[in-house]
Amino acid sequence: MNETTEMNEMPPLGAPKKNNTPIIIGVVVVVLLCCCCVVVAGGWIYGDAIMQAVGG
Repeated sequence: MNETTEMNEMPPLGAPKKNNTPIIIGVVVVVLLCCCCVVVAGGWIYGDAIMQAVGG
């Protein structure tokens, strides 16, 4: 009985289904790029201090 109720709740074939996958992928890519930029900028600005702290 559950299968028939689930089938009835599905939208008709003509109705566009909402697909959030591209939006989710886009958000993840933007967040990763921002994190990478922050790490690179931090290394660029504080690189000498980091190398002295490590002892390199």
